[in-house]
Amino acid sequence: MKLSRVALVAFVGTFAGLMATFAPARQYRNSEGNTVSQGVVIESGDAAVSMTNPLPAMSMPFRRLHSAPIRLRSLGPTPKSFPISRPPEATTYRIIIPCDVDVRLLGTMSAGEAVTEDTGVLYLARTEATMGTTKPNFISAMTVGTPTADCTPEMHYGMGGG
Repeated sequence: MKLSRVALVAFVGTFAGLMATFAPARQYRNSEGNTVSQGVVIESGDAAVSMTNPLPAMSMPFRRLHSAPIRLRSLGPTPKSFPISRPPEATTYRIIIPCDVDVRLLGTMSAGEAVTEDTGVLYLARTEATMGTTKPNFISAMTVGTPTADCTPEMHYGMGGG
């Protein structure tokens, strides 16, 4: 099937007209402060993702760097310390919280340092998250409240996914 140039131009013109109806041109300021018009812009909640770059950043999928998970076994409201071995090239970690209560985690350099109700990162019950990592030797963990069942979060070190 061969399209004539007239038919192709008509199709492209119609398609562009339809796209303009669904995604009207928006104006943004570039890094020099000049106004720039963009044709089709991916937006979030009908607001521009960025004033300097209307397209959102795309993240890499998480790639695990070890096979066995680090299990933070039998957490409760009293802080526990877990030794970890982090692969040297790891830039992120993924944590899975199967618990029915929220969990606080803190990466530490020694087993004597402990997370408190006011320190560390709070992870919500029954969620997972991927976060950037530092180079801790231990993870101090505790639940916020008393779990009604076993609370054993799992961690994996890796790259990407953040």
